[in-house]
Amino acid sequence: MKDIYSEATIKIVPEMTLAQHAVVSNSPETDAVSHILCWADKNGLSEETGSQPRILGWDFPFVSDEQREVFGMRGYVAACVLPKEFKADFEGADIVKVEENRYVSVTITEPREDSLRKIPNGYKKAFEFIESNGLVQSWDGRVSFEEEYSVDGVRYMDVYVPIE
Repeated sequence: MKDIYSEATIKIVPEMTLAQHAVVSNSPETDAVSHILCWADKNGLSEETGSQPRILGWDFPFVSDEQREVFGMRGYVAACVLPKEFKADFEGADIVKVEENRYVSVTITEPREDSLRKIPNGYKKAFEFIESNGLVQSWDGRVSFEEEYSVDGVRYMDVYVPIE
């Protein structure tokens, strides 16, 4: 059996510009990613890059007690990384610039198989690495995020936790 999690590593994530969209619903990941992919397609992003846009995501914490407890809703933000000098023709996403930063990263193999266990445990592994190596988390204007991708038919997810 192959390992589900990679070793935690420190990565420098370069400066990037994102188009992002937050959703609060019963299926926020699906809803937010669908919206941002539709926005990217409408703005010709797939045509410009010749491939599907690079998608990042993270939990959106601004969910009311009533939304969470009564309606079972959660929040999620999906974002696509924009090429330099990209200009959107259509609205529907917030454009934000993210400065270069340091993160602890862990790769999860087949994250959607038992996602409610695998993904939180990937983040837990990153937090344990931070603590055991005396690193300092740095949340100032940053969030933890994830990126899902496929290599040779195998799905992976990299999770990122910001550090100083």
